Amino acid sequence: MRLHSILLLSLSLGLGGCTFVSTLKATTVSYRVPADAGDTALIRIVAQGLVRGVPYSDCIDWRKPSSGLMVRPHRGIANPNFRNLGIPMTAATDRMRRQEGFGANELKIPANRPFAFMFYNTEPGMDKDYRFVCEQSVTFVPEAGATYQMVFLQDQMCTAMLRKIDDQGEMLPERVALRPTDYCSADAR
Repeated sequence: MRLHSILLLSLSLGLGGCTFVSTLKATTVSYRVPADAGDTALIRIVAQGLVRGVPYSDCIDWRKPSSGLMVRPHRGIANPNFRNLGIPMTAATDRMRRQEGFGANELKIPANRPFAFMFYNTEPGMDKDYRFVCEQSVTFVPEAGATYQMVFLQDQMCTAMLRKIDDQGEMLPERVALRPTDYCSADAR
């Protein structure tokens, strides 16, 4: 009986360790363009919190190759790191990305295949013992050669907004459809 208990405990710790490693990867390893990406699109992500991405997927699974952190907020950093790929930027977007608690990056993403994003942020609540949590997972299929701007905000609705942008960095009026998504499976966390 004792051996059976030790075996079950070891198995539980082993499976929990996989989940822990997967979650740790999602918050510490940076997203990278897959080597087999082929056609790509450009995206500028401006977010009031963390954004992580999973290429070639319409659901979240941090074990998938090339997945990882795309944007981290620059809390208390005077000159935030910003990966600049030369996408034109309006003054309004530049002001937004420099706000305390925001972050931004310009990235290449594979085109013509689904790409999943997860946004996460917490803000202090009215009471010191509570925090407001905003978590949003969405997916879309980027068009080859297109340039996008995605904005994630922790507001009353936990907003995710995606639009194409023109050569001057202006967002086009029509939103690009985002589909809500979730984890691929319970063990994909």
